[in-house]
Amino acid sequence: MRGLPPLAIAVATAALLTCAACSGTSGPASGAHTPTTRTTTAAAGPFTLTRGQGFDRSGAFTSLMTCDDPRDYSPGLNFVNVPTGTAELALTMVDLDIHKIHWLQLGIPARAHGISAHHLLPRAREALNDFGEATYDGPCPPRGSTHRYQLTLYALHEPMPTAFDGSTPPAQTLQEIKRRAFASAALVAPYTRH
Repeated sequence: MRGLPPLAIAVATAALLTCAACSGTSGPASGAHTPTTRTTTAAAGPFTLTRGQGFDRSGAFTSLMTCDDPRDYSPGLNFVNVPTGTAELALTMVDLDIHKIHWLQLGIPARAHGISAHHLLPRAREALNDFGEATYDGPCPPRGSTHRYQLTLYALHEPMPTAFDGSTPPAQTLQEIKRRAFASAALVAPYTRH
């Protein structure tokens, strides 16, 4: 501002102070910062869990991922737009019709974009489910019936302690996952057993 008349300096200074004071508002004087943040958020989209391997065209489980196949593989899943600030992810699968926990997976890296069928990512671990196993137990409704299974991916603000493992009661593990979660994404997949 050297060489400007005193009045011009005063006007320029007042304009800078006004702009600095309004930078936290959403008005036009807030500059590019707020709109850029909004654009980035909008472009990223919502935190989403989608089906991968192990589901048919209708979205139902294929028999390979159920008790009707001796392999009973866990399904493949895709993660989209994991929130910033996620320490790690946790995955659950619950039978909505009888409220049984089929799967609890902890320690999934926050940078993961999904999991392949019948695959555990490095550092991830499975916790005890309602069938007394620290593994995936696929859909297994009574013959002739359909059950709905909710898969939920949780973004945790802090990692689950290693004490939550193959000996912790499943309901306690699920409660602790929900306590540490700040975001979640879910899908529901049916399975009809013939």
